[in-house]
Amino acid sequence: MKDCRGLEISAASAEAVEAFDETIVAYLGLRPETGILLKRTFEADPDMVMAHCLKGYFFHLMASGGLLPRARQAFETATRLAKQATPREQTHVKALGLWCDDDHQGAGRVWEEILREHPLDVLALRLAHHAHFYSGDSAGMWDSIDRVLPAWDERFPGFGFVLGMRAFAYEECGNYGDAEKTGRRAVEFQANDPWAIHAVAHVMEMQNRQREGIEWITGLEPHWVDANNFRYHLWWHRALMHLGVGETEEALRLYDEDLWDPESDEYLDICNDVALLSRFEMLGVDVGGRWLPIADKVRGRTEEHILSFIDAHFAIALGAAGDWQSAEGLVDTLSQRGGPIRSDIGVPLCRAMVAHRRGDFGTAFSELSTIQEDIRRIGGSHAQRDLFAQIYIDAAIGAEDLSTAHSLLNERTTESPGNALSWQKYGDVLAAMGKDDEAKDAHERGIDLLTS
Repeated sequence: MKDCRGLEISAASAEAVEAFDETIVAYLGLRPETGILLKRTFEADPDMVMAHCLKGYFFHLMASGGLLPRARQAFETATRLAKQATPREQTHVKALGLWCDDDHQGAGRVWEEILREHPLDVLALRLAHHAHFYSGDSAGMWDSIDRVLPAWDERFPGFGFVLGMRAFAYEECGNYGDAEKTGRRAVEFQANDPWAIHAVAHVMEMQNRQREGIEWITGLEPHWVDANNFRYHLWWHRALMHLGVGETEEALRLYDEDLWDPESDEYLDICNDVALLSRFEMLGVDVGGRWLPIADKVRGRTEEHILSFIDAHFAIALGAAGDWQSAEGLVDTLSQRGGPIRSDIGVPLCRAMVAHRRGDFGTAFSELSTIQEDIRRIGGSHAQRDLFAQIYIDAAIGAEDLSTAHSLLNERTTESPGNALSWQKYGDVLAAMGKDDEAKDAHERGIDLLTS
């Protein structure tokens, strides 16, 4: 059989292939019906090797410790079935096995291997995109897309999604002009692609075009509001933009009415909530008891250690709720887990997050100082990792190291002169250093940006 892009695929019927194709499109579009479509695929062909492989991939993408045994079960079934499969399918099973063995970067290299022979394998492309993203390899994301793009055009289903991935890769590499152009084209081609919409929103966030960003996200809401939990991430971006223009009440309303989902245990939802509440508090906003239900969600997950990016957010939530035993337990078990990213970056990062919540700013600053050059390796976007940059500055101020805080904020306002919140913080530090005239200028700059 062949799929909708002409790739050979082992299946019992055309019905199974069609259902699998629909599942892939739903996955690319971050649709809530993805799981239902995968079940339909199994109904059509219970022994379809790529369906079992995809099932394992999905369990890993959810980044929940409780699902990892089910991912391995899917791998074992796929391995048994792969004896009669195509070489491409067998290589997918190999990638799943590496992921099950906690070698996500190794799996990423295998997906790139698949793409060298099969550039139209959009599943391998999206998974490689994910692997590069969560290893902080922005250049790898860019290269991955550009290597396959000559093989793609509008004839092939999923072309708009490929453009959306390209836009995000450009944005993370700082190529904002091409990122926005490509992202807008992707949305014109595939309006219901939340990833492309979010790529353009990232550009506007990084360029301090908050008003445009709010309008962009809100105007396209009919196209993304029915997405899976990723819709919360778009609300998160909108909330950040409201904070950027001083509209804290609107950002808090968005948190309460749109972002917060008491039933969700999705890691990205938790990270969204933690990152936004942390930013509120650093702006002096009292978030009340909002930390407690987040801590309840993560308390039983302190030994998962799937991604250090997630661990750091879990540590913040537990510390903010005052559950020091669980927070310290997370750091202890992380230090025993091994692996260069966990040991070299994850452990000091989580120690810093716990220390910062305790008010031990000296320790927080010291731990963060050791990993500044490498923190990108935990993955996440520039916008997401900016939380740790802000905490680093806050720790320097709390530790009364005003000279370092001054240096960091001077660099921050130079690189992003349109960021009103950075100018206000810079003014506060300058005032504390007795540089009254410079402080006045910085505060006025911030006010001008907020009111312009």
